Amino acid sequence: MEYKMDDSFHSVTDQIVTFTIDELMLALPLSSVKRVIHAVEITRLPRAPEIVAGIINVRGQIIPVVDIRKRIGLRRHELSPSDNFIIANTGTLDVAILADTIQDVRTLLPGQLSDAGGALPFAELLSGVAKTENGLILIYDLNRFLSLEEEKELISAMRT
Repeated sequence: MEYKMDDSFHSVTDQIVTFTIDELMLALPLSSVKRVIHAVEITRLPRAPEIVAGIINVRGQIIPVVDIRKRIGLRRHELSPSDNFIIANTGTLDVAILADTIQDVRTLLPGQLSDAGGALPFAELLSGVAKTENGLILIYDLNRFLSLEEEKELISAMRT
């Protein structure tokens, strides 16, 4: 099953796609999300940065799979048929992000979003934190997710 994000929402900057990894509630700006698909087998990619779990083929396009768990220091997770990939754009390339569950698309209300500050060791990767009635949602900034060196390393690995 595949969910395609409705392009009519892409102009709204305060909408997010929420998902979970372990017990963490995370989100990406809806404007960077292209689609959500069920997990498929990942092919290892030699010489890729450590954050890259491998590559997948989505409708003929080879897309690197990035593992947020590695970036934020969570334990490794074996791929499960119930997992999902969020296909998103980092600003320069499309990536697939491994997620345990996809929650929903939410519109952030005024005052709900705050700066991540320095409270988390990976705060520099976040565009903010949304405070909701059910807790905090960490909103990732995909433009900062891969370092310039990692991006160059990944592009080089995908060419070979």
